[in-house]
Amino acid sequence: MMTPAERTQRLGHLKDEMLKLEVLFEETELAFGDLTDEEKRSLKGLASVIEYHASKLKS
Repeated sequence: MMTPAERTQRLGHLKDEMLKLEVLFEETELAFGDLTDEEKRSLKGLASVIEYHASKLKS
């Protein structure tokens, strides 16, 4: 079991990592027009997995 300080630190780390994902999505969106169809499919698959896990956080 985590102490309150460990929990706060862990949640802060997770928030930082999620902000990095947000930046990556923005960069990907900007580059999307330059990608091949295969690259787009691959990124859409990854986005679907991330969206699935994010939906679990909402519940």
